Amino acid sequence: MSAAEPAVPEPTARYESYSHEALAAQVEHGNDPVSAGEAGARWTELSRRLRDSTAELTSLVSGSQESWQGEAGDAMRAVLGRAATWLGDSAAVSAVVGESVAGQAEVAARARADMPPPVEYDPAAMIRSAAASGNVLALAGLSAVMDARRAEAEAARQKAIDVLHTRDTALHGLVPRVVFPVAPVLGPA
Repeated sequence: MSAAEPAVPEPTARYESYSHEALAAQVEHGNDPVSAGEAGARWTELSRRLRDSTAELTSLVSGSQESWQGEAGDAMRAVLGRAATWLGDSAAVSAVVGESVAGQAEVAARARADMPPPVEYDPAAMIRSAAASGNVLALAGLSAVMDARRAEAEAARQKAIDVLHTRDTALHGLVPRVVFPVAPVLGPA
């Protein structure tokens, strides 16, 4: 791991042990893609402002050549140059963070949209319902109906597991692998 590329943990959740209801809760609770998208937009706006400040500072440095000469002018331009470089690097990192947060918001929204609703499968309730109906044909066909419902419930649960694994992998890929630069020393240490 270097300062420029921090380690990002791999997703390790074992969703196979969760109920479908718990899987669905994973994409519902605490999942606010709109707010996350707004946060990403704020990072992008910060990046734009830092780039504007970098351009203004760079312009100030180059415009001072004629009016401020000598050792003091050169020293000030060096300090302002370090500040401009730091601002530019910070703008680049802010842009990456903004893109990452916006991408994560999209992934969260997609997971929420793709999550299938749980399919109720309660064998005891199905048996009670068929028995209470008094319909002999319902009782006779109950085994096939129960098998079909169980298969439907498990297929929906498996799809929910796939949605969460896809979400986790996508979120992992969107984690920014950059760090903000250390602020430069601008004066005497």
